[in-house]
Amino acid sequence: MRLFAALYPSAAALDHLALALADAHAQEARRPDGAPLVRWTSPELWHLTVSFFGDVPEGAVPDLAAALEPVAHEAVPLDLRLRGAGVFDRRVLWVGVGGDGADALRALSAAVAEAAGDAGVRVDRRPRQRAHLTVARAAAGARQANRRARGRGATRPDRTAGDPLAAPAAALAVYAGPGWTTDALHLVESDLGDASGHPVHRTLRTLPLGPAAR
Repeated sequence: MRLFAALYPSAAALDHLALALADAHAQEARRPDGAPLVRWTSPELWHLTVSFFGDVPEGAVPDLAAALEPVAHEAVPLDLRLRGAGVFDRRVLWVGVGGDGADALRALSAAVAEAAGDAGVRVDRRPRQRAHLTVARAAAGARQANRRARGRGATRPDRTAGDPLAAPAAALAVYAGPGWTTDALHLVESDLGDASGHPVHRTLRTLPLGPAAR
């Protein structure tokens, strides 16, 4: 089972982001044949990853959930908002996270990773570049198109094809969504879903944040 721990924005925050993305979609470039250069993430998958666990045996899920429960109880509800945007490695378009709870979110991420490791779950310990919500990825072949253009000797290769997320990222750079209070940590399973290859997320456990949850 492919697992991660996540927080979910409020419905109002997600609706606000969806409206903002409509403008970003207008900045989306396409190939001459009309094929998309950007793959937009389905709103049903929008989340903030707290810690990524990768493949975990199904039998280890109860122990993992039990290890995360005291971490959630020792945390506090987080006041967050989606704000700003950027691109990782010219492949992933993200919307950032701000608000008074941003520092506490980083602390929660570290505590969750430590608890999972103590429970015997292999944790992705690579430093997280920053808390974010992924909204799009460059479509397969977008960067190759630019390399082919350079290989043909084009003096001005199509930068849009090589970096199709640049314009949407610029459109979202000043984005600021409404605040919300996150009061639960979710243990989520991700799989490829149906024959379309689109991921499907299923919440396995919901762990309330804060001492009141006891």
